[in-house]
Amino acid sequence: MNFVIDKQTIVVLDQNGEEKEAEVLSNFKLPDTGKEYIFYTFNEKDENDMVRLYASILVEKDGMLSFENIDSEEEWATIKEIMKKMAQL
Repeated sequence: MNFVIDKQTIVVLDQNGEEKEAEVLSNFKLPDTGKEYIFYTFNEKDENDMVRLYASILVEKDGMLSFENIDSEEEWATIKEIMKKMAQL
């Protein structure tokens, strides 16, 4: 998915090329992986009435920013811990 940053919102292009506006919650770089990550939400609620959060690896390719999936279980464990800490703030 590609997106354009506009202050605290981004426009995400899904696999069908449709645009969806998302709110950027945070982006950061982990020294352990050297990768940059982004947390964002479409402010959708799940079955427990909780707002769904999304995390992706943020990658720049040919002057465009795009998302990559987080595939490693170790990476996911670290990302989940960061999300929990953010939720407590």
